[in-house]
Amino acid sequence: MPSLADLIPDDIFVGTSLILGRDGRFLYGIRPLKQAGGRQFLELTGIGGGLEKQDATYTAGVRREAVEETGSDATIIDCPSTWVVRGPDQVEQLALTGEQRPAALVYRNFRTPPHRPWHPDNQGAAWLIVYQGQLTADPAPTMELPWLIWLSAGQVVQTARRDVPLSDLLAGGAQLISRPAGPPPLSAATRLTDSQEALILALGDRARAVYEGW
Repeated sequence: MPSLADLIPDDIFVGTSLILGRDGRFLYGIRPLKQAGGRQFLELTGIGGGLEKQDATYTAGVRREAVEETGSDATIIDCPSTWVVRGPDQVEQLALTGEQRPAALVYRNFRTPPHRPWHPDNQGAAWLIVYQGQLTADPAPTMELPWLIWLSAGQVVQTARRDVPLSDLLAGGAQLISRPAGPPPLSAATRLTDSQEALILALGDRARAVYEGW
């Protein structure tokens, strides 16, 4: 059985993300409002980010990001198998050796057109380690992520595949956590980005059931 280190090249950017579940919903950050082509949109992102020099391990890095982005530490959950995504048609499940095994390891390009994480027009590539975890306290927005949102598994999959108005998510039961300044425009389109978008698109029809299993 391979280890996580066996699967990650030395010469590529490595980042982390967290699948944070509670009561059948999953937590995502919302980046500051953007405008393009006369439209307003909100990028949803898994809690996480790049590693820093002080991070002794991958899990130390993703826990630091959890504190920075939600105000709460996270407990990392070992997964018996790991989804490894090398491209849209290159997906397999592996049992990894070592401690704190992630839910997924995802290769994708970044800064690509929406919902096209392997598009040739991009600004580089990365391997993203996606851990399953639980927060140890209630989350709160930060300057970096001014809003947080709890989504159902179906909504997570939906926002990975297409833009969805924020008002539709809230009408469907999503729970928004806002700073005192108030919520974003309800008419703004939301879209999932980063590693979990690529993971869901690679899983295809399996994606919802996989998330519901987490």
